[in-house]
Amino acid sequence: MEAHSLEGNKILVVNTNRFEAYVEWYDDKVFGHVDVLKWDKTTKKEIHIALDSLVNTYKAIYALHDIDDNKHRKFLDMYGFNYFSTEHCLDGLLRQVWIKENNNG
Repeated sequence: MEAHSLEGNKILVVNTNRFEAYVEWYDDKVFGHVDVLKWDKTTKKEIHIALDSLVNTYKAIYALHDIDDNKHRKFLDMYGFNYFSTEHCLDGLLRQVWIKENNNG
């Protein structure tokens, strides 16, 4: 997920020396943000666990995606996010919204 904030109301939910994860509510959706501080196999695994936990808690989390950011797109794909929609954001830019859902009902 990325540094963009929808309204500046991000809440820190995971804080490690490898990454920080935030959630932010916009309308009826929970958006996730991950700031990676150190990337390696352990970080990759810990982010996977954290995202799964967030999805289990909120049933779905959304991510904003700058359309031309290939590195971020790979991140979303790696963690099982799927394209949801394309929207004009609060800053006037066109971005994609991706979703990771709890498929266990």
